[in-house]
Amino acid sequence: MNILIYLYYPMYDNHLAGGVQVWLKNLITYIEKNNKNIKFQIVCPDGNDYEFAKNICIDHSLVDMERDFLNPKDIYNNFKIIKKLEKKADIIWMIDRNFPIKSDKPKLLSLNTLCYEREVMSVFQSEWNKMVVLTNFVKKQLIDYINKNEVYQIPCYVDEIFLNPQVDKKKINKYFPYDSAYKYILFPHRPDPEKGHFTAIEILKKLVTIDNKYRLLIPLPPKAKEINLNREKDFINEVQKYVKDNNLEKFVVFHKWIDYNDLPLYYKLGEFTLFLSKLPETFGLTLLNSISVGTPVISYGVGALNEVVPPGNAHFNVKTVDEAIKVIIKGKDNYNVKSDMKYVMNKYNLDSIAEQYIELFNDLYERKKYE
Repeated sequence: MNILIYLYYPMYDNHLAGGVQVWLKNLITYIEKNNKNIKFQIVCPDGNDYEFAKNICIDHSLVDMERDFLNPKDIYNNFKIIKKLEKKADIIWMIDRNFPIKSDKPKLLSLNTLCYEREVMSVFQSEWNKMVVLTNFVKKQLIDYINKNEVYQIPCYVDEIFLNPQVDKKKINKYFPYDSAYKYILFPHRPDPEKGHFTAIEILKKLVTIDNKYRLLIPLPPKAKEINLNREKDFINEVQKYVKDNNLEKFVVFHKWIDYNDLPLYYKLGEFTLFLSKLPETFGLTLLNSISVGTPVISYGVGALNEVVPPGNAHFNVKTVDEAIKVIIKGKDNYNVKSDMKYVMNKYNLDSIAEQYIELFNDLYERKKYE
């Protein structure tokens, strides 16, 4: 069974900027390793500076079709590449995008976000046969507009590298000078005005008047699609200026984007993780990964976050800066974090989630044989 995956972003090996990239890379690697009859082929835009994912068949010769300008030759060449790979495929798997050429092959659409126009439009522009959403929250938003019998709810998973990590000072020092005397508040989000950067800084600003050992960690922009580069750079510059204007440079640490393999160590060193998004989050992999290593999360509970991990033990909903501070100063050791660690490990395991995808692929493959 040959499955062609159509991606709108480069699939790097370790520089993974966003939950979708993490979720897909490890899922398909696991499925191929454990099912010799399933082979994946990715087609995606080219990228620079980073190594592409290993042990995955990737054609990354496409020109990014979401650039501000594309000449006709680029579009023609992209379609030629995609058509050549489509002919060899039994199933087309589209990730948050419409498949750009005509195909009568069975199609699976994975919808991972409701926050952006292109992703939502893939629901209505794609001739998909089955759709996968991450949570019931997403399903409820769409159910009046689509065939609900062809929509399947399959969540993300906790990667095994998040099981029992230990803080490695040498590895963390690649990103910033780690000091165990400090209390680190994590804000592991890419630059986006709706993610809550300024609210996180306001929380830090009040925290250090109570205890000056607190430090807020904010990542610099990852290597992004060309369309996002200037926007994210400009926004993080604005955030850095705000920190400087408030005389908080000593307390806010801006560091380079964390490589995926080092993320468990990074989450492990945190006192708390701030997830202050006001977007309708469709899952929230940050929530899962942070809790899985024992670092509790503070959020507004928007979108599907409370469905993924109900609040109360290691997930705390707040409405104001002062409520967040009250949760933090109590200290993570005074909460029942282990209960939620066990919850996420049991509910979001890769074995069962991969099996659900395999069942979908088999159903689509059987459909292809009889059509």
